[in-house]
Amino acid sequence: MAGENDSPADNSVYYEDWAGGEGVTVINTVPPNEVTQLIVADVRATRVTLSWTASTSPTIAAYDIYNGSAPVGTTAATTYTVDGLSPQTAYTFTVRAKSQDGLSSSGVSVMVTTLAQTYALSMNGVNEYILTSPLSFDTVIMDMNASPKAGGYSAYLDASRGIALTTFGRDSSGRDFLQSGWKSVMVDGIDKTSLVGTTTVLPSGQRTVVVLSLVSPGKAPVALFSNQLGAIPMKGLLYSVQFLLNGHVIAYYDFTKPFTGPDVPDRSGNNQTAKLQGGTWVSN
Repeated sequence: MAGENDSPADNSVYYEDWAGGEGVTVINTVPPNEVTQLIVADVRATRVTLSWTASTSPTIAAYDIYNGSAPVGTTAATTYTVDGLSPQTAYTFTVRAKSQDGLSSSGVSVMVTTLAQTYALSMNGVNEYILTSPLSFDTVIMDMNASPKAGGYSAYLDASRGIALTTFGRDSSGRDFLQSGWKSVMVDGIDKTSLVGTTTVLPSGQRTVVVLSLVSPGKAPVALFSNQLGAIPMKGLLYSVQFLLNGHVIAYYDFTKPFTGPDVPDRSGNNQTAKLQGGTWVSN
């Protein structure tokens, strides 16, 4: 049996045209070596991205991708994204190396289960924002993916209509600012209060959980992804926003569950409905 280190001569069938006595045709019959380190590099509700290390055979033409026994695509690269899948479903994907001779390896497989379908509310950074009813609170928790405007101002939130100096945003120099009505800001569990006003403290284009605490409890309507005038809007995704007072949830807006109309339901049961000005539902 031919091994991986055999020479091409050991892996071929020779045919001589005895009629003429001079022509020799070399026919390769050995399939290429398999890919290695096949992994699922990214998994979502309706798509997965596969990644692998290339076959060591010198004459690879492409890689064929299979979902079970069904072919789904071909690529010359070492990554491939499979779309159009069903949420929360188990799949087995196989990658087969194909040589320039048209021979294919047996294939290497990987199993994966897609995620549940989730959503977020996308805000355009132009004229879309959310305004809550007047809330009594001392803490805000925002689960978001913000993309502040380069060279301009963008507000993550603003409660200044009832609580003075409570805008939190990004300035035109790319620095995050926190007005003095706020006591602290935590970003993904890390205290960033001392850095605001000097640098960027929230990563742009990345899902982040921010916890803001007021100097003193107060009551105000809160503009989310904008200031109170609907100006300096923020572009990005909102997943959820919670308002707390003395550790108790006062209002909870969950944007991973789509709703219709401009009224944002309060999942806390306290009936603190907010008003949605625009926005588009996007899924994962």
